[in-house]
Amino acid sequence: MKDGAIRCTVVSPERPLFDGAVDHVVAPGAAGELGIFPRHAPLIGALGPGVVRLHKGGNVERFAVRGGFLLVKKDVVTLLVTDAMKPSDVDAGKLEAEQQAVLEALQHPRSAEEFDELLVQRRWCEVRRACLAESRAGAH
Repeated sequence: MKDGAIRCTVVSPERPLFDGAVDHVVAPGAAGELGIFPRHAPLIGALGPGVVRLHKGGNVERFAVRGGFLLVKKDVVTLLVTDAMKPSDVDAGKLEAEQQAVLEALQHPRSAEEFDELLVQRRWCEVRRACLAESRAGAH
């Protein structure tokens, strides 16, 4: 890698999503956001649901992720994500309908297990909505 850059790879079970040089990575750690810059200390961590941001120059590439793992070693960042979507893959209409269905189901869950699963589904809807909104706003 050239000085001041890190190599980043984002892989989901379905396919590789990104592989290239970036200035820094912001990822949703299980306990909060992680900022990974060149010369970061080695790290293995769990990812929570949230938006991964890959910064390069003035551009930001985003992915909504459900979770997974992060490995940082010698200016190489590898994100193994359980599920991920680019903003361009999010259908706002379908997302709205899905979120409404989840919110309605949360009103009368049939069991504690169903309630917990519905909370996870609601969070996944919120993450995709946030990723889409950031992308449209051009937020960094």
